[in-house]
Amino acid sequence: MHASRGIAQQTAYGKRIDRLSNRIFGEVTRPTDLRSHKVVRVMSQEPLEQREDKSVSYFPNQPMFHYLTKMLRFHGLFFDDHVVWRRVQDELKVLRGKVVRPVIGQGKRAQLRGGKK
Repeated sequence: MHASRGIAQQTAYGKRIDRLSNRIFGEVTRPTDLRSHKVVRVMSQEPLEQREDKSVSYFPNQPMFHYLTKMLRFHGLFFDDHVVWRRVQDELKVLRGKVVRPVIGQGKRAQLRGGKK
């Protein structure tokens, strides 16, 4: 372990010097069990924010893809069943006399609150 005979012995001085050596060289200061060594290993790794495979640039630019699919749908080059289904549902709501997306402040709760005044 250590080259010096006095430090390797379990005296108070040897323990203090061993802890100091561990602090200087970035090792675990006090003797710990294997579970604590796992925590030390995990915390000594590079942060996830700085890892290349977990960075934000890994994911595609969602607003740009939304705009592109919207334009392709407009030109008839992209067909999305869910958007068509939503559009049909909105038309059915309008035929029943419902408001599809009311202006902010004019929804059901605002009308109920206005009626109590």
